[in-house]
Amino acid sequence: MADLEVLTYGFALTTDQGAFGYSTNSLLTVGNHRILVDTGPASRRTLLYKALQSRHLTPDDIDIVILTHLHWDHCQNTDLFRNARILLHPTEMDYSKNPNRHDYTVARYMADHISKMKLELVSDGDKVVDGVSIIDTPGHTKGHISVVVGNGADRVLLAGDAMPDAGTVSRGMPYNIFWDVKDAKESVEKILDTSKVFYPGHDRPFRLAGEEISYLHGPEHIEVFNSTEGGGTASLTFTVNAVRKVNIDTVQKA
Repeated sequence: MADLEVLTYGFALTTDQGAFGYSTNSLLTVGNHRILVDTGPASRRTLLYKALQSRHLTPDDIDIVILTHLHWDHCQNTDLFRNARILLHPTEMDYSKNPNRHDYTVARYMADHISKMKLELVSDGDKVVDGVSIIDTPGHTKGHISVVVGNGADRVLLAGDAMPDAGTVSRGMPYNIFWDVKDAKESVEKILDTSKVFYPGHDRPFRLAGEEISYLHGPEHIEVFNSTEGGGTASLTFTVNAVRKVNIDTVQKA
């Protein structure tokens, strides 16, 4: 029986000063195994530490890290997990060394770094531990993978950016595609055929019943603070999970 917890919730914010991407980091406990799916960006390093500490854990207590892909917002904290087996698709490993020319979000240095860790290359159908397996979900990147937990009707799918938000269901594709549109659409179909409960890369977990989406848990609002040396401060609150448009500017293969 797997115990699944969210350590940090994912969301994405685009502003006139740049984009901010924060991925979902999920902790699976299966028997004596502690499995982390994606490690998140460096800007969330302290938050990740605190989330582990609140569960009386340290990075050294994580046995396995599964990286859905090597975009910086999903993998920058991998170096914290010195004792863990690092699971990644071989195609993603190769892709990160020579990504699509439009894919500016790849952390190219990560391939070299994790090759010095306990790296294990995995692909479709590989079992991580009992009740946890890998499925290939390319499109967002060339070697993207997702994680299936459980069996039968109880299956839960941790989708990474193959399904970044609940809007992926109605669009039939992620809102950002850096490798191939056809692959991305087929991956969404595969995901929807696999499960009805999803942990997306940049949204709250949700359940799909017919065409109805029900969020399971997580924050509905994010508050942003800003301060200046002159003492001026400003804050704003925005609702997460707003409808996202599809970015089709970067979908052509290099």
